[in-house]
Amino acid sequence: MGLQSRSLIFNPELCTGCAICELICSFTRFKVFNPRLSLVRIEYNYEVGKVERATFCTQCGECSRVCPTGALYIANGVTLLDYSKCIFCLACAEACPTGALKVIDGRPVKCDLCWGNPLCVRYCARGALRVS
Repeated sequence: MGLQSRSLIFNPELCTGCAICELICSFTRFKVFNPRLSLVRIEYNYEVGKVERATFCTQCGECSRVCPTGALYIANGVTLLDYSKCIFCLACAEACPTGALKVIDGRPVKCDLCWGNPLCVRYCARGALRVS
């Protein structure tokens, strides 16, 4: 982990399950409103009527430790991915303890906290997401 790792913090008590975080993430990253492409996943339990948890990159750095080319690296407490160095071996996705590092079209994709200004946090009306 970096000296001062930055990560999203989720408070399920404040979350309404509106999924705006998922929509803004997919749009920012892929220019489509598609929650399946979001790097933040909200898990809603319809039987009890509440959000149970969120899945997202915790910036732990496990992916960077297994990357054979140094394509994943930590800068300012955030694990970043340099595609020019990536060989698409996907060892990073296998090493991710939260399952948040996704493989989309054969390429690893991970949250980079929107380069320091995470839009999921900015657009969460209830403040259920914040950055540590």
